[in-house]
Amino acid sequence: MRPAASISAARLLRLGVLLAAAGLLSGCVVPAPRPAGPLSADPTPHPADEFAPLACPASGLLVRTGPSDAAMGLRVLTIEVSNCGKEEQVVNGYPDVRILDRDRRPVEVELERGAKSILAQEDFDAGPVRLTLPPGQKAVAALAWRNTVDMAGSPVNGAYVSVAPVPGSARQDVPETIDLGTTGKLGLSAWAAPRR
Repeated sequence: MRPAASISAARLLRLGVLLAAAGLLSGCVVPAPRPAGPLSADPTPHPADEFAPLACPASGLLVRTGPSDAAMGLRVLTIEVSNCGKEEQVVNGYPDVRILDRDRRPVEVELERGAKSILAQEDFDAGPVRLTLPPGQKAVAALAWRNTVDMAGSPVNGAYVSVAPVPGSARQDVPETIDLGTTGKLGLSAWAAPRR
């Protein structure tokens, strides 16, 4: 009978393979949406666990950025607004979006509703609809731009997307790289229900 402390070479090999696989899997974690940065403190507990680490603003609407897509100079960034409060919330129209630099100063950009001059995508230009969000539900909008650089101008870059989800609500600043190149132009979609 072998001592309990001894481990066969075959067991060591299997253990090594398992540890290597775990290491590979740990590198495949999808980053969570970026939360907005400093928000007004609200001790009200959140109805959904996904909001637990974040402070719910007084408006009851929490802004984050979701997945982004970049291909051949075209960028599309998802903006999410979640009802983190206890009452139904209504969003209707376009979020109020500004781009800020690293010092949180406004960056001069041309913001258009829709994105006809940037990309051809019908649902991006669908226009506003009234959405009622029960607690825990969310709506999405998107920003689109092209990272095109010509020799005539200086590249424009932003470090934050500043969003007021509805008129009169406090702005929420989300860290996000906005590399507009020399175009200085952004397209914005209206709030919409997330695709299932």
